[in-house]
Amino acid sequence: MKILYKYITKIFVKIFLFTTAVIALVGIISELFRQTNLYIDNKTPFYLILIHLLSDMPWWLIQALPISALLALLFALGDLSKNNEITAIKAAGINISRIIILFFIMGFVIGTGDFAIKEFIVPKTSLYNKAIEKEKIQKEKINIKTEFYSLIVPALSNTRITIDHLNTEENVMKNIAVEKYSDKFKIEHLILAEVGIWENDSWLLKNGIIRNFNANFWNETYFEQYNSNIHIKPEHMAMAIQDVNYETMNMHALKKYINQLRLFGQTTVRERIILNIRFAAVYAYIVVMMIGIPFAIGFENKLGKILSSTLAMTAALIYWGTQAITKSLGENLILSPFIAAWLPNLIFSAIGIYLLIKVKK
Repeated sequence: MKILYKYITKIFVKIFLFTTAVIALVGIISELFRQTNLYIDNKTPFYLILIHLLSDMPWWLIQALPISALLALLFALGDLSKNNEITAIKAAGINISRIIILFFIMGFVIGTGDFAIKEFIVPKTSLYNKAIEKEKIQKEKINIKTEFYSLIVPALSNTRITIDHLNTEENVMKNIAVEKYSDKFKIEHLILAEVGIWENDSWLLKNGIIRNFNANFWNETYFEQYNSNIHIKPEHMAMAIQDVNYETMNMHALKKYINQLRLFGQTTVRERIILNIRFAAVYAYIVVMMIGIPFAIGFENKLGKILSSTLAMTAALIYWGTQAITKSLGENLILSPFIAAWLPNLIFSAIGIYLLIKVKK
């Protein structure tokens, strides 16, 4: 059996690596054409173009892996079936389910590799790619921004913080308004302050007033210093207006960002869906194997190689389309983040198991 496993694995890996390289190369070439104006306008030397494109290679690799895994499966099993090797395996008394399990294992290995690339490589190479583009190609200086103006920061308990000026280096903010609203969106509490200083993990407000609203009346209290009990760090305040790229985040960074959004009182549904999809993607490669195997060795004789491969590709595309649909349903609060990420796997696992049962053992 070891010889057989090694033989099948060798065929699969050769096709898988070839298709992955081809698809990734096509992606890099398309990126070259997309960035042509950037390179020409900035008179970018060839070596810098090469570095810029290659730094994006890990991202293109993970885009190529799912389709490469399916194509490698179809071609590998198709060749075995074409050469009557599947028939010989059955004639030798070897249960075809052992071959199926082998492909499941390879799917899991590819899924684990996908996860590792997204977790440890893509975040670094994506940042490096952007740095090359800004610093080397466009020749822009990347400065760490420490001053922000006209910020509106949501916080917990229906609270909104408006800041005229924030300095994250000095941990100071100026001209602050803290508004607290009721569940019916009526203002209950208003704090106006000239200065806020970050001390002892909280914002200490200075020179301001506190207004408490009750029906049509309100009372006002002046203060020189007031502990706001707002525990949002200065750098986290600034994140409220910054664009976020989830591709540059590993699991730790994504979880940290989710906690920061919760601190702001903002919804984290989209981010939790992305987090669950990171885990679900590992199992997705096993689902791809479940979809492809029946068409490769079960239905090929009945439908023909071209038609069976086409149907397998169609089924896989429907599966990936279902992932997009359930993600959208999750973002619209119709499905929970966990179900939105895992439902396609559950549905197509059931379909895959049914089709595998149809394959003659």
